[in-house]
Amino acid sequence: MYIYKKITLVTGNSSWWKQIKFRRESASCLAYYRNLGWRFIKKEVLNTDSINKDTRTFSIYYLKKRPESYLPV
Repeated sequence: MYIYKKITLVTGNSSWWKQIKFRRESASCLAYYRNLGWRFIKKEVLNTDSINKDTRTFSIYYLKKRPESYLPV
């Protein structure tokens, strides 16, 4: 039995320096969850609307974790 979590992170931008910034922030957030025991399942990239002027790229990360009561001793 697992616990599931879905998080949305900014993973890209049309500007090269903003893309580096957003990727670094996303990586540190995923590393934080990994240290808490969460494991990566899959990633989905959200489609952006062409009408919007926002150039950020969003991704949904699916994570899973075993509950502490089921951890092997």
